[in-house]
Amino acid sequence: MSQPLPPNDQHFVPPPPPTSNSIYPPDVLARQAAIVASNAKTALILSIIGFFCAGFILGYLAFRKANEALEIIQIYDVAHDKKGLAMTAKILSIVDIVGWIFMLILRFTLA
Repeated sequence: MSQPLPPNDQHFVPPPPPTSNSIYPPDVLARQAAIVASNAKTALILSIIGFFCAGFILGYLAFRKANEALEIIQIYDVAHDKKGLAMTAKILSIVDIVGWIFMLILRFTLA
């Protein structure tokens, strides 16, 4: 069964976009978005400082904060603009940890 076509003098008007069907109230979403922004920023700062000192410790903390931010983004579907920041922090924290392990291996093999 097909729907009748509109007359030639009428233009097709697409339906409106869907409204937010979130199961969470707006204040919860706003609070979670603020948490994501804070965690992503903290993770990036920790991972950058980890390049210069305490790479393993700060890298681990940055990795945890970045993962927490990414999980909140996925669960609550908020703060998608901070996803790139959290992913960057996560990658830098992995580089911190791997670099620290590499330097530790070099120190014991060359000493």
